[in-house]
Amino acid sequence: MEIEIYKIIPFAFSLIAITISIATIFFTRQNLKRQLRLGKLEEILEILQFLDSYYRGLFMLFKDTEEKIEHIQNQKKMPAYLEELSRNKESFTEMFDMKTLINKVSRLNVLSKSYLPNKKNLKSKALTIADVYFAMYYHVKSDGNLRTKKTYTIIPKPIEMKCIISELEDQIIFEMKLGYKNIGGNEHYKYYKNQFQRDLSNAVSLEKEKREKENSISAL
Repeated sequence: MEIEIYKIIPFAFSLIAITISIATIFFTRQNLKRQLRLGKLEEILEILQFLDSYYRGLFMLFKDTEEKIEHIQNQKKMPAYLEELSRNKESFTEMFDMKTLINKVSRLNVLSKSYLPNKKNLKSKALTIADVYFAMYYHVKSDGNLRTKKTYTIIPKPIEMKCIISELEDQIIFEMKLGYKNIGGNEHYKYYKNQFQRDLSNAVSLEKEKREKENSISAL
C-alpha cells in the first residue's frame, strides 16, 4: 500500500502543476484581452476629446453656412461677417483637414463597433456623434451642398455636445468587461431619430446638477 502511495504522490504533483499552468495561461490570455480592450477604450476617449476641442468652431461655421444659404435663397444682402465665411472655413479646414476628420471618425466607428456594448445606448451615442460630426463638417466644406442635410436635423449646441461627450466618457471609463456583440447597421440611426434629442437634454440636466452639487460643496 505504501508503495502505491509513493507512486501516486508524484502523479498528483504533476497533475497539480499542469492544472496551475493551464490556469495561468487562461488568466494571462484573459488579462491580455482586457489590456487590449482598455487600450482601445483609451483611444476612443482620445478621439472624443479631439473632436470635442474642434466642435465649437465647427458649429459656428455650420450656422454661418446655414445663414448664408438662407440669404442666397431669399436674395438678401449678405452681412459682412458672412462674407468672411470662406476665409474662416479655410482657416478651420487647414487646422482640421478632411483627411484627419475621416481618419478620426472612421477610427471612432471601428472602435465603437468592436469594443463598446450598447447598454444605455453607449455604442449608439459614439456612432451617432461620429456621424453628426462628419455630416456637419462635410456640409460646411461643401458650402451647404450636403445630400444628407435633411437626414441629420438634430445639430447639438456646443454645450450640449460637450455634455453628451462627457457622459459618454464617464460610461466608457466604467467599461471593463469583454466580448460584446455589434449592433445592426441602422440601429444607431434609429437611436439618433428616436432618442438622441432626449439624451442631449438629459446630459445637460445631469451636468447642471453635478455643477450645482460641486458648487454647494465648495461653499461649505
